[in-house]
Amino acid sequence: MESSRFLRVFVLAFFFLCASFGLQAQSAKYIDALKYYQQGDTAEALKLLREELQENPSNDAACYYVAAICASDRSRDLETESWFKKAISLSPDNFWYKYALAMFYLRSERQELAVPMLEELAENNPKRSDLYFDLVNVYLSDNDIDNALAMLDKIDTLKGKSEIVGLTRTELLLKRPNANPDSVYTGLADYFETCKSPRIASVLGDFYATTYRDTLALRYYDEALELEPDYTPAWYGKAGVYQVLRQYDNFFASLAHVMRDPYVQPEAKAAQVEQMISNPQFVRTFPEDFDQMMLDLRTAHPTDSTINGLIGGYYYRTGRPHLAIEVMRQNMEQHPESTDAALQYLILLYYQQAWQPLAEKASDVIGRFPTNPDAIQMRAIANSQLKKYQEALDDYENLLRLHAKDTTIVKVTCSAAGDIYYQMGDSKKAFKYYERALKIDPDYNPVLNNYAYYLSLQGKNLKKAKEMSRKTITTEPDNPTYLDTYAWILHLLGEDIEAKAIFKHAMLYGGKESRDILEHYATVLEALGEKDLATIYFNQAAAMKED
Repeated sequence: MESSRFLRVFVLAFFFLCASFGLQAQSAKYIDALKYYQQGDTAEALKLLREELQENPSNDAACYYVAAICASDRSRDLETESWFKKAISLSPDNFWYKYALAMFYLRSERQELAVPMLEELAENNPKRSDLYFDLVNVYLSDNDIDNALAMLDKIDTLKGKSEIVGLTRTELLLKRPNANPDSVYTGLADYFETCKSPRIASVLGDFYATTYRDTLALRYYDEALELEPDYTPAWYGKAGVYQVLRQYDNFFASLAHVMRDPYVQPEAKAAQVEQMISNPQFVRTFPEDFDQMMLDLRTAHPTDSTINGLIGGYYYRTGRPHLAIEVMRQNMEQHPESTDAALQYLILLYYQQAWQPLAEKASDVIGRFPTNPDAIQMRAIANSQLKKYQEALDDYENLLRLHAKDTTIVKVTCSAAGDIYYQMGDSKKAFKYYERALKIDPDYNPVLNNYAYYLSLQGKNLKKAKEMSRKTITTEPDNPTYLDTYAWILHLLGEDIEAKAIFKHAMLYGGKESRDILEHYATVLEALGEKDLATIYFNQAAAMKED
C-alpha cells in the first residue's frame, strides 16, 4: 500500500477534526504550519512544526504532522515511526494516529506489526467496516484466506450482505486448494437470493455459460437485466450464449446493447467485431445485422479513430468503397493531428486508383506532416499515374533528401524513380537509380526484375539480365511477373525449350490473367513450331485489355 496516499487522507481528516474542536486553541505558528502543508510547502511546514514542538512538546497533532511529512521519504522511516509513536503516547485513544501508524507499517512491509494494530482498532471500533476490509487486504497479501474469509463474515454481520463481500468471498473460496467451483458458485447463488445484484447475477451467468449450462446462464443474465435493464455485461453474456446456440437473431439483438453502450471501451468492441468480420461467409449471411452494428458503433463513438477505421474497412470489404472513403475522410478531419487517420484515408484513395483526389489530398497531408514519407510517396505515385512525371520525381528526390539514412526508403524510392525515368525514355538515369538501389540491397526483387526486363527490351547485356532475373525466381518461384521476365530473356537467348517450361509454370500461378505474359508465351510456342497452340494464346491476349 502507498503510505503517501493514505497519510494524505488521514492528514486531511485530522485537519477537519481539529477544526471541529476549535483551532483557535492552537498557536498561530501551528496554524501557519497547517496552511503551508495544505499548500504543498512541506519544507516550511516541517520547519514551523519543529519550532512549535520546541515551544510545546505536548502538541500531539504537531507530532502527527511531522510524522506524516517524514513518511514521504523512505530514508526517514525510523524518524517517521518515532513521531507517530510520540503522537500516540500523547493521545493514546486517538484512532487516526494508530491507523496511520498501521498503514505506515504496511507500507514498510511490516505486516507483523500492522495486523495486531488493525485488529485492535477493529475490536475497539466495531462499526468501522473499512477496518475489516483493510484486514482482508492484509490477510490476502499473506495468502491467509481463512482469516480473510472470517473478516468478510464480520462485515456481513456488521453491515449486512453486499455485492462486494459476496463476490470477494467467491474469489477467495476459488483460491483454496481443491476448491470445487460448482459448490462455490452454488453458495454465491444462495447469497444472491438475499442480496440481489446485477453484477452477482451476471457473474453466475458467466460461470454457467462457461460450463455449458445455457439455460441456467440465460436465467441469471435475465435476472441481472430485470434489476438493471441496461447492464451491459449481462447483454454481452447473453450474446455469447446465443452465438453458441446458433440463435443468431437473439445473438445480434443482445450484442446491439453492447455496441450502443458508449461506456464500453471502443478498442474492446473493435477487437470483437474485427474477429467477426474476418469471416466473410458470416458477414454475407447477415449483412443487415452487420450494417446495423456499424451504425450502432458509429452512434456510440462518432469520433473514435479505432471505430472509424473498423467501419471504413468493413465498408471497403463489403464492396462499398464510396462509404469507406467518406468515413475515413471524416475521421481524418476529426483527428487532424493523427498521421494514421490521414494515411488510412490516402490508402483507400490509392486502392480505388482515384489518382487526382489522391494527389490533392496527399498535398494537404504533406502540408501538415511535411516529412512523412508515406504521404510523399502516395503523392508521387498519384502524379506518376497521372503522367506528371516531373512532379513525381520531385517528390522522390525530396524523399531521398529527407530520409537519406533510411536504407529502406532510399531503396524503394530509387526503384520508383528508376521506373519513371524509363517511362520518360531516359534509360541511362533509370539504370543509374536501379544500381543505387541494388547497392543497398543486391537481392531486391522489384529492381532486379524491372532492370532485367528493360535490358531485355533493349537487347543489351542479356547475360546480366538473365542472372538478375534468375535471382528473382529463386526467391519467389511462383511470381508470374518474375517468371515471365526470366522466360522472355531465355527466349531472347535462344533457349526456347527452357522458356516454355517456365511459361507453363507461370500459367499455373496467374499468368493467364496477363496480356503480356500470354503474348510472350505464344511467341515462344510459335518459335518452337507449335503454331496452333500459339494462335490460341495470341487470341486470348488480344481479347484482354493492355496490362
